[in-house]
Amino acid sequence: MAVDVDVVVVGFGPGGEVVASLLGQAGHRVLVLDKAPAPYGQPRMSTLDGEIARVLQHAADPAEAMRDAIQAPRISVYGADGEPVPPIDWDYRIAGHWSHYSLHQPNIEAALEARIAQRPSVEVRWGARAVGIDQSGAAVRVTVETGDGARSEVSARYVLGFDGASSFVRQAAGIELDVLREHDERWILTDFDAIRPLPAEMTRTQYHMDPARPWFAGPNGARRCRTDVRVLPHEDLDEMLSEDRGYAFLEQRFGLTREDVRMTRRVDYRFRSHIARAFRAGRVFLGGDAAHAMTPYMGQGACCAMRDAANLAWKLSLVLSGAADEALLDTYEPERLPQSAFFVHGSLAIYQYVNELDPEKAAVRDAASRAGEITFPPIPGLVAGVLRRDAAGTPAAYAGELAPQGVVRLGDAEARLDDLVGYGAQLISPLPLEDLLGPDRLARLAQLAVQVVQIEDRADADGTYRDFWADTGATALLARADHYLFGVAVDAADISALVDDFLAQVPRAAVPAGAR
Repeated sequence: MAVDVDVVVVGFGPGGEVVASLLGQAGHRVLVLDKAPAPYGQPRMSTLDGEIARVLQHAADPAEAMRDAIQAPRISVYGADGEPVPPIDWDYRIAGHWSHYSLHQPNIEAALEARIAQRPSVEVRWGARAVGIDQSGAAVRVTVETGDGARSEVSARYVLGFDGASSFVRQAAGIELDVLREHDERWILTDFDAIRPLPAEMTRTQYHMDPARPWFAGPNGARRCRTDVRVLPHEDLDEMLSEDRGYAFLEQRFGLTREDVRMTRRVDYRFRSHIARAFRAGRVFLGGDAAHAMTPYMGQGACCAMRDAANLAWKLSLVLSGAADEALLDTYEPERLPQSAFFVHGSLAIYQYVNELDPEKAAVRDAASRAGEITFPPIPGLVAGVLRRDAAGTPAAYAGELAPQGVVRLGDAEARLDDLVGYGAQLISPLPLEDLLGPDRLARLAQLAVQVVQIEDRADADGTYRDFWADTGATALLARADHYLFGVAVDAADISALVDDFLAQVPRAAVPAGAR
């Protein structure tokens, strides 16, 4: 079967946009389909973490993507009595960025779409949906339907389903869901633009665990705010959705009136808690809500979608270019499914923690929280896939964790490392790597788009790498292009072993790309 494009991406939300941008940057032929007639243009996510901020350094103009984003240092939490319980601490840095940001999603999507528009190998078709997927041949045949009912076919080497919780791609691939909870309650989300400066109380994220009515409030980036309020079983949804009720709630809780804020959106919705039983079927891959949908309580729905995209992008790019064997794609599901499951289960657990409607049980919860008996586990790294392993076959120390990113001086420039060296995997050490590795290893690393970077102490402008070497006892790190550590080396001799291990796990293509 003739192949028209390398990849068809179904769904043009944040995950689909990131993977299309990164693949287009490498020159791969990408067709994007989205059933909407135009970009949505409204905020959905309100939180982004530092890991994804680093992804946006490559997938978009980061300054435009993060325009109006503000640090979110913590989540304030209030018990059933209205008094504080221990907050959730986000006041630290990861991957060269703050741990979490409050943001305006349309800025991110506009920046991604602008970057994609610069990629001539990427075509975006709005108002077009996939209505058929056939994997019976050597490629995937996708039937595309436009708004006027016209149909056409396109063949691709791979199809990526980022088409939401009710994903057609998932159903067409025959992948079933595990539903953790059927959420039947409804919530009303309201967004506001600030006309006057917001009070300090409205510039921090807060959960109110009031059994009479649980609710959330917080910023949506600079000069914007949001409320999220539970609709109680006896209440009339249409009456609750009136604009007057939205303004009245904000005035009652924060003293803000129509002279202070302007309502931009008020919608009702239900949560979802599900995870696909597989993230891949043949040449079809799932990402985003098609693979895992979760409550908003960890602020990770869109971040998980973009993690999926970053993981797929570096692997697909190497396979499509012929630099790596197609077997590399077998690592997508083992890497992404366990971490995604953590977020689906974790966000459901926090939902249950926050939304207790029984006053007696809520009081017990608050007492346990104040006594330090309830804690929130750290976000896990990768536990399988392309990672360095010890003699027992388990991930070696630091493998699967997020790699650091510091401000460095290279030549006459000083900036975050990625802004200076660009997209790709990174081998970093203060030692002279080219002398240690030799021409054959260096040639193979270049083929795999691995940036080999020597950062001596005097070039380590903010001390990020110096601190990393001191904390880990390492002398080199090898980070994948999705910013997870493949592993670290402890001395000069171990650097060659680290590289050889990586090269063995990303083998050369058995068949040249053009011969497939």
